[in-house]
Amino acid sequence: MKKRSLILLCLLPCLFLVISNCALIVKPPAGPHLKELTFREVSSLDWQDDLNFEGLEPAVAQSIKYYRKLPSNKEFYYGNLRYSPEEIAASLELFLMTLKNYQGKDQVQQLRSKFLFLESKNSEGGGFFTGYYEPLLEGSSVPAEEFHAPLYPKPDDLIEVNLGQFSDRWKNEQIVGRLRGKRLVPYDSRDEIVYNNSLRDRAKPIAYVKEIELFFLQIQGSGLIKLPDGEVMRVNYAGSNGHPYRAIGALLRDKIPQDRMSLQALKEYLYSHPDEVKDILSYNQSYTFFRETGEGPLGNIEAPLTPDRSIAMDRKVVPGGGLAYIETELPVFDNGQITGWKPVRRFALVQDTGGAIREHGRVDIFFGNGEKAELLAGHLKQTGRVFIIVARKEFL
Repeated sequence: MKKRSLILLCLLPCLFLVISNCALIVKPPAGPHLKELTFREVSSLDWQDDLNFEGLEPAVAQSIKYYRKLPSNKEFYYGNLRYSPEEIAASLELFLMTLKNYQGKDQVQQLRSKFLFLESKNSEGGGFFTGYYEPLLEGSSVPAEEFHAPLYPKPDDLIEVNLGQFSDRWKNEQIVGRLRGKRLVPYDSRDEIVYNNSLRDRAKPIAYVKEIELFFLQIQGSGLIKLPDGEVMRVNYAGSNGHPYRAIGALLRDKIPQDRMSLQALKEYLYSHPDEVKDILSYNQSYTFFRETGEGPLGNIEAPLTPDRSIAMDRKVVPGGGLAYIETELPVFDNGQITGWKPVRRFALVQDTGGAIREHGRVDIFFGNGEKAELLAGHLKQTGRVFIIVARKEFL
């Protein structure tokens, strides 16, 4: 008995050490990822639409039209599941039929049973939402004192290289550059284009606008330009110089309080500090090129965007054109001031992407044009949840 007690006494320090070491092992937070919801998780959500499905059908139709144009061998991945364009088009058609043929609880039950729901999560385990819109700018077809910043089309010497063609480890990766002799070099930076006029003899401007307005137009990706004769020109994203996007808000954190940070506050600061404009705008060396379009604005799937229904996500991790469901909050305004927040729960279509929209859980909501759209887009910086939805294979 004494011998057994002695052995236990000797083992206790070792056991304590093992337990202590186990307690120190902390599971690292999961990185951005796509997680399929369990049946219980799907059943816990009511999948209601705060817009009562208004505008949803035409938005879905645009995505179906996009998929019908794609080659049949193109592939889209939802987790480990692979879908063809025909299958995703059929999934969207099934979704519309479900909304049309069922109501209330029956409709929700049909959605739960026939569709897969996958949550796109960022490194914090949720989603982060911003907004964008189609701005209206004053401009000119020729350079003028007030409108001196050229709006460039994509230059002919800009080369886009899909690195996935060279190796699977670079799948979905792309670089942008131009030839210098026989070498491919990075394309011109914002500083070179704006302040050194490097494109002066290499691209003919579409129009001329104010420098600050051009910068924010490039962030939005599309816009309307009103010319002196009253004509309105619609321009859309055509490409970029390939330099990483950097948000100038990060540079002005010490000058604009966090609770006031918005597109409107950034513009106000730039216009009131003209001597700082060059240094601030140069913080973002990414530069966007445009094209004139008759319809739009167009998302990256070349489909017209639907206000409140079209969203931008990272096309490298989420199938473009696919169905989604978002949960977040939108600001409520009175005389341009935020007076509160209202919950948003609605279906949406992933019909666009953006330079600042990276990895899972990152969502940009398109709000259309006009003053309300500008206010919503300028102030939205909220957390939430985003789900990617596709029909189960057996129902296609």
